[in-house]
This record gives sequence, structure tokens and C-alpha cells, in this order.
Amino acid sequence: MADEAPGLETTVLEAADVERVNAVVRVLASREVSGQSKDQLLELNAAVATLERLVGAMGARCAGEIARLSAPELPGGGLARREGQGNAATLLSKVRGGSVNGAKQAITAGDAFAPRPLKEGEGDAADAGAGSSVGAGQARGAKYPEVATASAAGELSVDAAALIVGALNKVRERVDPASLAAVEKSLVSRAVSMAAHDVRKMVARAMARLDRVEHERRERENHEARYLWWKQDHEGNVLIHGVMDAVTAAPIINVLEQMTTRDVRRQGRGTGRNGASESDDTRTVGQMRVDALHALARHSLGCTRTDRSGVRTTMVVRMSLSDLMSGDGLGSVDGIDQPVSVGQLRRLSGDAEIIPQVLGGDSEILDQGVRERLFTDAQRIALVQRDGGCAKCHAPPERCEAHHIRWWQHGGTTNLSNGVMLCTRCHHDIHRQGWEIHATGSSVAFIPPPHLDPGRTPSAGGSAALDIDIPPPPEQVWPCITPEDEAMVRAWAAADRAREPEAEWDAYASHAGEPHEAWV
Repeated sequence: MADEAPGLETTVLEAADVERVNAVVRVLASREVSGQSKDQLLELNAAVATLERLVGAMGARCAGEIARLSAPELPGGGLARREGQGNAATLLSKVRGGSVNGAKQAITAGDAFAPRPLKEGEGDAADAGAGSSVGAGQARGAKYPEVATASAAGELSVDAAALIVGALNKVRERVDPASLAAVEKSLVSRAVSMAAHDVRKMVARAMARLDRVEHERRERENHEARYLWWKQDHEGNVLIHGVMDAVTAAPIINVLEQMTTRDVRRQGRGTGRNGASESDDTRTVGQMRVDALHALARHSLGCTRTDRSGVRTTMVVRMSLSDLMSGDGLGSVDGIDQPVSVGQLRRLSGDAEIIPQVLGGDSEILDQGVRERLFTDAQRIALVQRDGGCAKCHAPPERCEAHHIRWWQHGGTTNLSNGVMLCTRCHHDIHRQGWEIHATGSSVAFIPPPHLDPGRTPSAGGSAALDIDIPPPPEQVWPCITPEDEAMVRAWAAADRAREPEAEWDAYASHAGEPHEAWV
């Protein structure tokens, strides 16, 4: 079929087919995996990962079909209700032994395989010619063919597929089909080599740019839904719970994470909480965050100096000059994954200790050269804009430091093309494993060592690694103005003049030849 996604079979999958595969996998699952070399173990892990993705795609496709047959409006309330379950997710979680949330994720991923919705005027004719092994509507092809094909090929995980399909479903009715298909293709091509948490960030950024009106509506809705409450339990503990929109949460997250990062580094260096040479700090990260919140509250009660804590508490909001002037567009806030509308950024950037950064090209002022060893605050701000946090693993900015690509002691300059934001773990990995970094003022790329990739294929890092090209909306085509249109407009104008009061025309005639100011 012309519309069928390449790589997708139309032959019906039956339980007997899966049981034959199960028999083989049972034998493999009982075998020992220890005692292999590092290369053998990594090769085995990659093969198992592909198998896992293939099984996930099969399960998602089945889950999607069960969900479609469990629609409440179907006879008996749908398949799940007839089987004694409340809905498709509970049926799936009971049979598969997983969580309801996991079942919902499989259902969403399986929606990629659903028959493509009918276009206007297609009617039932689109299903004509489907053979007995093809259900009604299959001749139309998959709803999201790129996701379906990559999933069926074992290239896309259920987690990633669910993130992409869920996002596309939300904007489907407001975006033209060509743009939607282009975005789907771009998302899938990037997602096949990403972890799910990076796919989530990439999808959020893409959807905000694809449908700004809906993004801003959701921002307002999230702001109205904010709350915070606490209560004491019978043992004297206090339970705190809340929900915040991104802009409200940004300064809170920023300062808490920076204070926590400071304490984690002290703990790792063996420096005690009071500066002792041996660390007595055995706190978990969660405990450090609680202590940071406690310290902030105590600080606000009496301390008038906030510049001696050793913590960088400045937060930066970023937007383009054109968006700042127009008030329409998207920007970003340090520590928040998803884009933020310029209207919300303006609200945030009016606060103290928050720096609004209007973006342009590379700035000579930011390129200090070899005279300064440490990166300035302005340079660090520019590096965070380019790298988004850790340029390699995308950890948030407050967990990162600015590092010289070529060491300053070896003649490296202190400027944007020789700087990169890295978290502690990635910084050590870069040096220990032998990665190379190429950077400019606007981009950064990582070149793996030969033992990880013999071809040493560069991979994009920083914010660019999480962004895809969003096609512009289709240009509005206005009909040509015909002579008949012009004649109609002239007729309307003549009719308007005929309806004006005679007195107004007399007044105009009496002032003929006078300056315009005299008419008033």
C-alpha cells in the first residue's frame, strides 16, 4: 500500500507466533552472562536492548489495539469492561504484571500504529481492497509512520515512542499535516540515539515552538494551578506538598540546587561542613536540599548580607532582542527544561538578582583572551546559553562549571571557543577517556575516543543537541483581486457617500480652499 509505513507487515500477528519466540527466549534467559569480556558483555547488552525494544513495540501495538477496543461507547462498555476491568490500562497491568502508568505508556506508544485518521472526503473508500488479514482502516497506513517504523525495527523504545506520540496527539488538531509529519520525522531521527530523559526535553522544546499559542495557554493554566501546603503527622514530621509553574519554581530550584551542589562537592573533596579536613558529612542529596531550604528560611529572618554564602545565586533568563521588543516568542530560564514565553520571562526578569540576557552573536567583550584564567560571570552566562548546562549529558547549569577545552596552563585562552560547561562526572570522563571537544561561540561538538568509536564521528552537544528544525507555518495565499472586485468596492464607496448627510457636504464646500486646520 502506498500509505503503509515501510517495514510494517500487514499479516496478522497471532499468539502461536509469539509462543514460538517465547520458547527460544526462555532458553536464552536461563543462560549465564557472567565471565565474559568487557566487549562481549557490551555487545550482549546491545543485542538484548534491541530485543527489549522489539518486544516493547509488539506489546505497545497490542496495548493500543486493546485500548481502541475498550472505548466506553462500544457495546458493553468496551473490551476491558466486558473482561471485568475498569479500563484498558488496568487490564494490561493485571495481565503483564506491571504498573498502570506503564500500561498507559504502552497504550500511548501503540497509538502510533493506529490507522491514520481519514482525511476530509476520503470516507470509507480508503479502506477498500483490504484483505482478510488486514483489519478495517489498515489500508490507510499508520497514524505516525515514522514512530511505528522505528519501533518495529527495534530502534525506538516504548518510553521514547510514548513521549513523541503523546506530544503529537496534543497538537495534531492545530498543526497542518505537513508540518506535523516533518516534526515527527525529526524527533524520531534524534530520539533513536537518546535516553528517554533527553527525549523528554527535546519534545518539550519542539512542542513549545510548534504551537506557541497552546504553550502560553498552558503556562497560564499552570500558574493558576500552583499551590503549596503542609501538615504535621502524628510522629511530629511535617509533610510539604506543592505544584508550581515553571517560572514560579525557577528561582527556588536554582538556589536550592546550587547550595546542594556546593555541599556535594565539599563532601566529595572530604571537606567537612565546617571546613574540617575530614568530612563528617554523610547526608544524602535529599537531606542536603531540606537543609538548604531550612538555611534559606533562617537567613531571611535576620541576615541582611546575602553575598557571602559561597553560592552563585544569580539566575539568568534569556530571550532574543526581536522577541523582547515584540513581547511575543519563547526564551529560557536556567534550570528549567522547557521553553518559557517572553511574557512570563518579563515578569521574572523584573525581580532582584535575576539577569535578563538579550541574545546576539559572539561578543568581543565576552572573549577575554589569555589575560584572565577564570571565566567571568558574563562568559559563564554566555556558555550556559550555548550549552544549556552540561554540554555532554545535559545536567542543569547549577551542577556545572566552566572548563577550558585546552588547558590555560598549556596556552588555552579564556573565551567562548575554548570554554565548555561540564558537570563533574563528564569533566572527569572527558579527560580519562580521551574525548575531544570542538567549540565556537555558538556550537559545541564531542568527538569520541577510538576505543568507543573507531570512526570518531562527532556528535552535537549543548542546547543544539536537543533542538530540531520546526517548519514555518504554511504561507497564507490570498486570492487575486479581480476587476469585478474593484467594481464592487467602488460601488460600496459610492453608496456610502450617498448616505452621508447633505449638511456635511455643504460644510465641506464652504471651506473649499481653506487650510485643513480651519475645518475643525
